[in-house]
Amino acid sequence: MDEGHAPMGEYTALIEQLCAKRSTLVQAMAANPKQITDEQIRDLAALQSAFAAVEAEYRNAERETLHKEVQQRTGALDSLP
Repeated sequence: MDEGHAPMGEYTALIEQLCAKRSTLVQAMAANPKQITDEQIRDLAALQSAFAAVEAEYRNAERETLHKEVQQRTGALDSLP
């Protein structure tokens, strides 16, 4: 994996944390929909943006890892007689 990326487990943990925070916020908003504040909407938008960014980074890191694995395997095949 590239040095610019966090280990896959860190992405997974961060995604789970963001999902938990989003779930808690959505439940609070759903419990009292007439009392939803601008701050809650901004918080939800921020969580959604953070989730999308982390998920994109996770997918990029995963793609790079798979690409390297394919290169290693095809390189190994090239060295066979």
